[in-house]
Amino acid sequence: MDWFWAACVSAVLLSGQGLAFQQLQRHYPIQVYMTYIWWGSALILAAVFLRPAEMPAINANLLPLVLAGFASWTGVYCLNRAIKVQTNIGYIEAIIALRIVITYVFSLVALQAPFDLIKLAGVLGITIGVFAVAGAFNLNLSQFRLEWLKWALAASLLFAAMTIFVRTATDGGVGAEVATVVVLVVAGALFFVSSLVRRWSFRLQKQHLGLMGAAILVSAVGNAANFIAFKLAPNLAYAIAIDNTRMIILYIIGLVLFSEKIQRAKAVGIILTFAGVILMS
Repeated sequence: MDWFWAACVSAVLLSGQGLAFQQLQRHYPIQVYMTYIWWGSALILAAVFLRPAEMPAINANLLPLVLAGFASWTGVYCLNRAIKVQTNIGYIEAIIALRIVITYVFSLVALQAPFDLIKLAGVLGITIGVFAVAGAFNLNLSQFRLEWLKWALAASLLFAAMTIFVRTATDGGVGAEVATVVVLVVAGALFFVSSLVRRWSFRLQKQHLGLMGAAILVSAVGNAANFIAFKLAPNLAYAIAIDNTRMIILYIIGLVLFSEKIQRAKAVGIILTFAGVILMS
């Protein structure tokens, strides 16, 4: 599987992950269900991919892997803090999408990634399309508060850092699936500890076991595909741009399920996004 198809698989499955998160958030604290999902996903991937022969590479790259796990955990925390203050998630997603710029420049400078004008046009098309669907171009200045902005910027930087740390580890010889295991274990441990500190119960209701199992499965495959894309993409921004199309997927699902009328700006955004995907394929 090359980076493009890995990123496409990631976008589809992580859309399912997002829907599962949305449902579970109604019944459990974020830290509790994230502990189950991250550790459950890590267990599945470890059973399939983790072998004793992988340990030397893991040990040699333990620092970037642990830092990636920490960046993932703190990034999710900052994202949720931003959502608490800013009810329009589209604005937050627009700020977080700035990680495309960070990783694009990093790839050119640090990874000596080749400059590809067509793929750059694809990245811009996808980014602008996602912004349009998120409603980020209709920013209400009365909602432009420093508090949510600083949390969103922090999340953007942390998610960019996670991507860079993962690429550092995979360039150092760690398999992408194995890197996923370590990052999920570290982030899951941090969610677990924060749940213990708050004395939250880990008991699950029977009617949610199927949903939790589905969330673990799509998270395992989706995050592994995401890390494979990070490893193989000639420029990290390419993989992130394709991954961002999950917002479009979720929006289309919303249109189908809730029979909403599509707006002109969002229709243009969808067209731009798919045009960008074609340019990058």
